[in-house]
Amino acid sequence: MLKNIQKSRLIKQMIVTILITFICSYSLLGIGQVSKAAYTQSTKTGIDAFPESYQVYLKKLSEIHPNWNFTAFNTGMTWNEFIQNETSAHLRNTVINSSDSLWKDSCGKTASGYTCASKDIVEYFADPRNFLTESGIFQFLEMSYNSSAYTKEGVQSILKGTFMDKTITIAGENQTISVKAKINGSYIMVTPGTKLNEVASTLKIEKYKVVKSDGKEVANTEKAITGYKFTDTAKNVTYTLGVLGDVNGDGEVKSTDYMKIKNFIMNETQLNELQKLAADVNNDGEVKSTDYMKIKNYIMNSTPITIQENNGTSQITMSYADIIMEAAKEAGISPYSIAIKIIQEVGRQGSSSVSGTYPGYEGYYNFFNVGASDGGNAIENGLKYAKEKGWNNQYISIVEGAKFLADSYIGVGQNTAYFYKWDVVDDASNGTFWHQYMTNIQDPSSQAKTLYNTYAKNNILDISLNFIIPVYNNMPNANDLPSAIDKNAPTSYYVNGTGVNLRSSPTTSSSSIGTLSLNEIVTVEVFEVKTADGYTWAKIKRANGTIGYVANKYLTKCN
Repeated sequence: MLKNIQKSRLIKQMIVTILITFICSYSLLGIGQVSKAAYTQSTKTGIDAFPESYQVYLKKLSEIHPNWNFTAFNTGMTWNEFIQNETSAHLRNTVINSSDSLWKDSCGKTASGYTCASKDIVEYFADPRNFLTESGIFQFLEMSYNSSAYTKEGVQSILKGTFMDKTITIAGENQTISVKAKINGSYIMVTPGTKLNEVASTLKIEKYKVVKSDGKEVANTEKAITGYKFTDTAKNVTYTLGVLGDVNGDGEVKSTDYMKIKNFIMNETQLNELQKLAADVNNDGEVKSTDYMKIKNYIMNSTPITIQENNGTSQITMSYADIIMEAAKEAGISPYSIAIKIIQEVGRQGSSSVSGTYPGYEGYYNFFNVGASDGGNAIENGLKYAKEKGWNNQYISIVEGAKFLADSYIGVGQNTAYFYKWDVVDDASNGTFWHQYMTNIQDPSSQAKTLYNTYAKNNILDISLNFIIPVYNNMPNANDLPSAIDKNAPTSYYVNGTGVNLRSSPTTSSSSIGTLSLNEIVTVEVFEVKTADGYTWAKIKRANGTIGYVANKYLTKCN
């Protein structure tokens, strides 16, 4: 469950990573040693930046998918330091109550069907090397927005069969439309690339003149530039133009604007009132990490920067897929990650957090359970937060919730499913380990399976993808999956796939009664039960006693 967190965290490692990515246009990266005092770039890039124990897996993946890029994120901490901190507090890491006995710790505490995870199982799921498989690696997929990597159809495939597999009607008073220009006090804010006559037409100003800072008049067919003076001659009112993203006032939105915002957030430079308005490309009254991320996406992916205006009282019908695609653009993060995270938070059929009918909070929605701490009534806590923020329809809740994730996690360097769970990204003000989105240690691998399936089904596995994989100092040779089953027994088998479904009967149409983990040891009662749906099925027993069926191609004999 999402913990209450501070919204305004920004770390230097994220800035370094984003800037290098921006400059190199998503080229192979090798982020070097990271410490609490300094951040430096490695002289090695790609696979060569990783320890040998990683390279054997990454080379195999590179042969299958040559367009994949692998970024080494050196945490600067030892493996023992990492594990000691992750196991120092009860319920910081949890597993479901029905797990293998060796997965559970005897802390005596539980939360919503979960109990404390043992040190051994924490080590297994926290070790990146255990998930450098074709599907498992997707927990390290960079979540930043890349227009070529996502489609509406891909989002729809994730939503299929869920409560979001439909269109909804939303009151227009809570919606906005994109406009080229909008008056904001003594300023006129303008969408990048807009000509001066388009500004006048949008604002219904018939007679006007525009001058530069030196007093020279500007032709009405020229583009608007931050700092120009626009006078409505009929009303004798003069406004200063502010073009979103054009912080430097040179008529272009480029990397120097991006750098100016970054330096302002890092308290390394100051912005005047007009520059702050131009920097606030998200139109939310603040200059923060999502603004410079949006400028990066505008420059690299042609993702539009727009000005939003209230659309009156008409009703708008949108699919959830459309809303999520819009949220992704606004927040600058992957729509697939947004869709998967919503399903993991509120379930495939939804929960009271998104019904809009919860007593006392009717008409409010919280799709990401923001503010829903584990203490007390979690749903009520989350809806209280939603009401305070004005999330009074599905569109607003999803878009603003996605922006929250971008600012609070992705914008501070926790930009993969792995980093959501394991806070090993150093923060100059708040450190590490405490800022973790969920307690369930299997969450990242679960997300990885869904992400992989989405890319595979939409035939986009072979596009350029960037995976950011953490590296620790003094790592052990391996961290095996603990099991109460004797792996030396003749009936013991390893599970050789990630997120394999355990079925109630030997057919793909039967219900799933659990998900098997990569390298989990099971007892095979019958290796060949029957052939159905293109698979030969085995009957197995898990360490917790659950009996079910799995395609035997996912089983490898221990000895």
